[in-house]
Amino acid sequence: MACRSAIICSISSISFCSLSGALLSVFGRLWHLWFPSYRPPVMSTLEAKARRFCEQKGAPFPLRQPSVEIYKARRVLRLYDGMRLLAEFPIALGSRPEGDKEREGDRKTPEGSFYVCEKHYSPRFYLFLGLSYPAPDDAERGKLRGLIDESQYRAILQAHQEGRCPPWDTPLGGAIGIHGGGTHRDWTLGCIALDNAHIELLYVLLPVGTKVQIYP
Repeated sequence: MACRSAIICSISSISFCSLSGALLSVFGRLWHLWFPSYRPPVMSTLEAKARRFCEQKGAPFPLRQPSVEIYKARRVLRLYDGMRLLAEFPIALGSRPEGDKEREGDRKTPEGSFYVCEKHYSPRFYLFLGLSYPAPDDAERGKLRGLIDESQYRAILQAHQEGRCPPWDTPLGGAIGIHGGGTHRDWTLGCIALDNAHIELLYVLLPVGTKVQIYP
């Protein structure tokens, strides 16, 4: 009887371990989908891809006058060199995409005129092009509504005058950017997401200071 009980316990233990392993495997795959971790890219490889892209488009490398237009309703990003349209890429937006961003945590993508104010690798978003939100007009509205004080308002204006990233820690929100991670749905906290192959091109082709216009 004792042997029979031991056998049953052993089988139960194996079944439990197998089930636990399967659940952990599923959880791991879901975790990777929800919270991917990207390795730093090899910049020489990205530069080679960007150079080939420019050659195929008959454009100089680096671009002479790069700029970006983003159309929220159409979920599209347009890359220009001067007046010439080079490419259109699909995008994903914040999980509440309608309307202009007004404050921290509203999950809206801002609208207006911005510039690329910094660039960095991100394990969560792969490659990140920081944008100059909040802009002066955002600061003006925020001040009138009592969301920011005079010192915060002036700090935002000064950052724009100097071409830096404005403060990203005010009630208006911040750390808005263009990054990777995919365009399968509107999933960001207010940023503009692209497929990784496309953010690789933009990361190389758009220097700090590049103008970015975001339309409704």
